[in-house]
Amino acid sequence: MSTKETKEPTKNKMEKEQPIKQKKKGAPPVGLWLRVGPDLVLEELLRDLRQIFFVINGSDYERNMHAIEIFGDESDEEFRKKAGLVAAFGRDGGLAVIYRGSPSVAAEIEADGVLLKTLDDLPIAREHFGEEGIIGLACGTSQENAAAAHDAALDFVSFGTGKSTFPPPDVLRFWTLLSDKPAVVEGPITNDYVSYWVEAEAGFLDAGDYIWAHGKGVMQGTSNMLHAIELALESQQKKH
Repeated sequence: MSTKETKEPTKNKMEKEQPIKQKKKGAPPVGLWLRVGPDLVLEELLRDLRQIFFVINGSDYERNMHAIEIFGDESDEEFRKKAGLVAAFGRDGGLAVIYRGSPSVAAEIEADGVLLKTLDDLPIAREHFGEEGIIGLACGTSQENAAAAHDAALDFVSFGTGKSTFPPPDVLRFWTLLSDKPAVVEGPITNDYVSYWVEAEAGFLDAGDYIWAHGKGVMQGTSNMLHAIELALESQQKKH
């Protein structure tokens, strides 16, 4: 059980209205995090995203809490144009759109928010996104960075090694004891690992590699991940 004080539930900035009223109130406490890089062909990417959105928006919740992270060479004008199209497509699909990198580029492509690489960029991020935008910090595996993000009242953090490995569990535990804001767990998460990270109180799971590599397509990959999250949440509720 978490040692944080019980608070009245509030709407997370990343929660998005579903197009049709669903059975369950609110949004699930754990969402999918889809990373989109510069090496994907736009036509194929939008096709896959359309199918992923179809599955996500067919869930049993009134709201979803899933996000797209866009990253790439922000000095490349062609990339920024493509990123703007993906951002618009993601917003229309009902997902939060986050850009990893410069707050100015995040604002240019009209993302919902930005994942900062350093807190030195926080003043310009606040200038572009104000109080309504979503601002997070990529903390790597650093508890010190996570504590700084908490002190700066950021909306979320991400933890990752930058390699095909998971962040150490203790850094996520540190964050969940410190804050009730969501944390993204980066790494090669498959449906087999979902239960562990849900139990560890992750807010978002880096599910893109599993979904895009699924042998039966992105719709099946997305469905598998959402099902695994739901089973893990049900198991967690029974324990507590």
